[in-house]
Amino acid sequence: MKKIFPTILSLFLSFSLWSQADLEKEQINDSIEKYLNVSIDYSSEYQYKEAIEACKHGIIYANQIKDYFNLAVFYNELGLAYDGISEFSRAKINYLKSLDYAIKVNDDRLQGWIYNNIGNVHTEGFKNTDSAVYYYKKSLDLAKKLKDTAEIFTPILNIGWTYVDQGDYDIAYPYLVKSEKMIFTKYGDDSAKSQINFLLGRYYMFKDKLVLANNYFKTSIDYAKKENLLDELTDTYKQYSILADKQGNYELAYDRLQTHLKYRDSLFNEAKIKENQIALAKFSVDDFKQDLERVKKEQKSQETIMRKSQQISYILMIAGFILILLLINMFKNYKFRNKALEKLRMKNSELREAKEEAEAQASLKSQFFSTVSHELRTPLYGVVGLTSLLSEDFPNLKKNENFKSLKFSSKYLLSLINNVLQINKIESQGVKLASIPFNVKNLLSEVVNSFSFAVSQNKNKVHQVIDPKIPKILLGDSVRLSQILMNLIGNAIKFTEGGNIWIRLESQGTEGKTHTIKFTIQDDGIGIPKEKQQAVFDKFVQLRPIEKNYQGTGLGLSIVKRLLLLFDSDIILKSEENNGTEFTFAIAFEESNELSIKDVSIPIETINTIEKSILIVDDNKINRVVTKRILQNKGYQCDVAEDGLEALDILKVNTYDLILMDINMPRIDGIETTKRIRETNKKTPIIALTAVEEDQVKDRIQEAGMNDFIIKPYDLAEFHQIVLKNLYVHII
Repeated sequence: MKKIFPTILSLFLSFSLWSQADLEKEQINDSIEKYLNVSIDYSSEYQYKEAIEACKHGIIYANQIKDYFNLAVFYNELGLAYDGISEFSRAKINYLKSLDYAIKVNDDRLQGWIYNNIGNVHTEGFKNTDSAVYYYKKSLDLAKKLKDTAEIFTPILNIGWTYVDQGDYDIAYPYLVKSEKMIFTKYGDDSAKSQINFLLGRYYMFKDKLVLANNYFKTSIDYAKKENLLDELTDTYKQYSILADKQGNYELAYDRLQTHLKYRDSLFNEAKIKENQIALAKFSVDDFKQDLERVKKEQKSQETIMRKSQQISYILMIAGFILILLLINMFKNYKFRNKALEKLRMKNSELREAKEEAEAQASLKSQFFSTVSHELRTPLYGVVGLTSLLSEDFPNLKKNENFKSLKFSSKYLLSLINNVLQINKIESQGVKLASIPFNVKNLLSEVVNSFSFAVSQNKNKVHQVIDPKIPKILLGDSVRLSQILMNLIGNAIKFTEGGNIWIRLESQGTEGKTHTIKFTIQDDGIGIPKEKQQAVFDKFVQLRPIEKNYQGTGLGLSIVKRLLLLFDSDIILKSEENNGTEFTFAIAFEESNELSIKDVSIPIETINTIEKSILIVDDNKINRVVTKRILQNKGYQCDVAEDGLEALDILKVNTYDLILMDINMPRIDGIETTKRIRETNKKTPIIALTAVEEDQVKDRIQEAGMNDFIIKPYDLAEFHQIVLKNLYVHII
């Protein structure tokens, strides 16, 4: 017998029947509850005729108040009753009616149970395996949607059982294994455990793995004996006898066959009760046969009842005994359920504690990376800044190879730091895509130009091809796109010597204002071995040929893959060892309404910087020196303050055209200093000059009243443009 879900009453009786204020509706709800109890009680005692009548009364009351939930419940119970008397067509009709109402109330759990019951009708009634499996899988899909492992178990077991009965053992096996894993964790009773062991025994006997089959049959019998499960004992001993025969132990096969016959006789006595009740019910299940044929059947039934009145008395006595056993079993189940609930509460408590601990660890990790970001970028700012100053003070150094190496190394170190911080930010779901206009051609040129030193060092040639169909101005996150391109182009340059790098942007079609662009980065370098093409997208994986040491953290491609997921895209790799590599991906961008992006750069020569005074507030001495020198070289007058308190004292005496404010400082930080300045001075532009990530401080600096921010270390030209922009806006 296939597994069915728990009776609906036990799980849904708590559904609110008392929400109506009207007294008449309350009385109708009382009647609905009464007939639902009655129908389930009659079905459990095989009194299907009475169960059907109770369901019909309940349907009348539920229709009066349009209670679709209980209509679904009653039609499901009606289907079970017809199923019990082998009226399979009527059973399916009522299951389908129940399903319609379950869909109306959008109850996935109830729909799952009904699909399982329809599957049982097809496998046991219509003998249609394909249809049965279809409905079991529908039930399974809904159980997975609910993420309820207990609900998932029943359809999986039924699918496996159906294939075993059909002889499709290989198809059945994965379902049996999955059922076994689920039932021996915390789902299923001894009956279910006996059944799954019985089915696995049949599978291994079919596969001629007779020792395994013997173990499973023995385990099935042990569970069945614990609860005196006659169905399971009868079926298992029959197969157990066949197994002994296959093993050549004919005496043992005979003994097991005798045990099978003993349990079959016991089962026959119990089955007779059900058969008699079914016979009684079948006289009134056909609503359309009301004429002479029905009268004749009733007369014959009455004659049979009179002749066998004594037998019926015995049957009633046995039925009463079974009812007592059922009550005892219900009490045991109640106690078991309470214990299970207590264990569940304990597990939930443990999970909450684990969740809180994980959140605390995540917070510590984020704080650690924020601190590392600041502590690494602060000294690096000094290196990059001094390098920029040297290039301005001594223009001839720009042609010096050692100086170029120094400048490249500082940028390379910054790239490594940014990669480590970037992968952490992505994993903590801290990256959100922006949507701003950008010129894709200019963006690509800037990325390629940033690698000019590396291209020269490796004696490579870079070829750029941009499809003219691609709009000039696009809407999207240009920063994340730059990061993707920099990692892919940087790798192509790094792993190619004396070769070519091709960068192609092709239009793959448009839909309205949305343009899908295919990006291809190809080189003729060392290539990637087939066995490493999957691993290169993992974190900290590097290709290091013995003859050369390629620098890097092994994070670039991992970052690329994760960033592309934010764009709803993926990356495709084609490569052969010693024959180059090609990466392709496609991203959809909207065309910007702006015809072009205005050039907001302001020529420094147009501003009289000599008359402009700037206050630099930074607790790091080297950073103060670098920033002051950079500004003085452009003609600004500069004063410095070591912390926020000193800055406040200076501002009481002097006024400035602009203030550069570090964020992390002792005594009071840049945020608090800015708030105090804004209490008396609303106009002077204040720019945050910080080594902290933009998304960690952006909201705070805006709330404090700062006008802009510069992330250290910065590009010198970009630094001057931000300073000029804020001075220019202030002048206007």
